[in-house]
Amino acid sequence: MPLIDDGSGIVLKEISKENIEDLRKWIATQPHLPQNIPEEMLILFYHSCFFDMEQTKSCIEVYYTLKTETPEFFANRDVFRPELVNALNVLDYGCLPIRSPNDYQIIYHKLRIFEANKYVFNDGVKLLIMAMDACFKVDGTCPGYIFLFDMRGVRLGHLTRLSISSLRKFFTFIQEGLPVRLKGIHVLNTQSIVDKIMMLLKPFMKKELLSMVHFYTERDVEKIYEAVPKQCLLEDYGGLAQSIEKTHAHFVEWMKLMKPLFEDDYQYKTDESKRPKKSKKSISTSFKSLEID
Repeated sequence: MPLIDDGSGIVLKEISKENIEDLRKWIATQPHLPQNIPEEMLILFYHSCFFDMEQTKSCIEVYYTLKTETPEFFANRDVFRPELVNALNVLDYGCLPIRSPNDYQIIYHKLRIFEANKYVFNDGVKLLIMAMDACFKVDGTCPGYIFLFDMRGVRLGHLTRLSISSLRKFFTFIQEGLPVRLKGIHVLNTQSIVDKIMMLLKPFMKKELLSMVHFYTERDVEKIYEAVPKQCLLEDYGGLAQSIEKTHAHFVEWMKLMKPLFEDDYQYKTDESKRPKKSKKSISTSFKSLEID
């Protein structure tokens, strides 16, 4: 990942060797954090926080603590496992092959099977995180990410499949621990149920995240072209890119190839037995008051 000047002439001006060394020195004072975090990840954290050192420290803290406390999202990321085989039969996923004009990576998700009793929220989140991980671990830093969700088939029964604990952890990760620059969440084919969904989700969402969410009914779906132009959009929505089916099939094959990387990545977690007493916090309370030395 040629993001730091190594004499090759390729430079990301905002990041220097000194910035990464400063993060390494700070990590050395935090014995509970993994001490061998790859340089590529430190660059991603620093970039995603717009080169703010204190925000970067907080993001690192939340990211690795969540990996430890939330195995339902981060462990066993193997698409050959029965639960993920089922999830990939129930859900469509994919990273769109063409980025937006702003060079934003677009991650797509929808229900494939509408029966609520087949939907497992935690497995869906795991696949979403796998998609993001695959993008930034392969491509490095990116100006921004867009989530594109299709609500077709979502029913009240799906809401009963959600738990408050999982929602809290998911939104903590998205808002405080995600090492990418999230630029927008666009929801297609919204229905009247969206009001009930937002009533459930709003307590976990900060104003900044809420401002990124945009809804489109089936009648005004073409308005999505302003954020995701036709040349980037799947052909199922009138776009010029490949179909949902092909995108999903490519995603599944990509996740199979990424299995060794995911397995190696899971070693980077916190060791809670080494966490300094003054910063002992838990997901079950709040990450908002985490102390960063």
